[in-house]
Amino acid sequence: MSGPSIFNRRELMEQSNTASGFQDLAIIVTGAASGIGAAIVDRLQGAGANVVALDRMALSAPAALSIQMDVTSEDEWIAAVKQVSKQLGRIDGLVNCAGVIRMGAITDLPAEEFRLSMQVNVEGPFLAMKHVLPVMYNQACGSIVNISSTAGIAGAPGAAGYCASKGAIRMMSKAVALEAIANKSNVRINSVHPAMTETPMVKDIVRQLGGDDNIEEQMRALQPSGNFIPVEAVVDAILFLLSDASQFVNGTELIVDNGFTAQ
Repeated sequence: MSGPSIFNRRELMEQSNTASGFQDLAIIVTGAASGIGAAIVDRLQGAGANVVALDRMALSAPAALSIQMDVTSEDEWIAAVKQVSKQLGRIDGLVNCAGVIRMGAITDLPAEEFRLSMQVNVEGPFLAMKHVLPVMYNQACGSIVNISSTAGIAGAPGAAGYCASKGAIRMMSKAVALEAIANKSNVRINSVHPAMTETPMVKDIVRQLGGDDNIEEQMRALQPSGNFIPVEAVVDAILFLLSDASQFVNGTELIVDNGFTAQ
């Protein structure tokens, strides 16, 4: 007998998420306008969470609170955390999804493009944790999930800035997790490392590499399965780390790559 379809599995997962305690929790998601960020907002909303959606783009998706902001601005983070605390009274979760990728051999990559990768992919989560953690420490609970990549574990030619930034967020997550443990705060910090995922970022990479129709096929061929990771698989991993089911998972990386890093 075959198992439930992917659609039925998703429905069961959403029911499980609600039962596992997301109801009424205040969870901040950056990069909420598209890709993994938009998908996690949708799933958390369905699980009854009070989602705070943050993005530099205008947000149209429903959320308990939507804030258009630059994640690399410390002043904007101070204001956002103050607003969330005032309106929702607490911050139970933080998912740092906002990210950029700039392709190019290191000999050709402009320094400002490298700096942009570090600012958005590393400084953004740094500022988020810097200003969200005091709220979580005061509550003595919370979960932070930083979206890294398999590029933070294995190198990728033409993506030096992206690899550097994703490796940095991996190690920063570990360091901050140890700080939280020393604080006896019951706050957890972990990172998620997807392989190439079915998001608009793929189209952006193809465009940066010249827009050839064969580029995406070549990218898929690098994956053991011949396909990219479904967004929902990454969302499932994020929800696990946000939930009480992972209460003893702290300072680690959860790889969602269907065998890519096993090659």
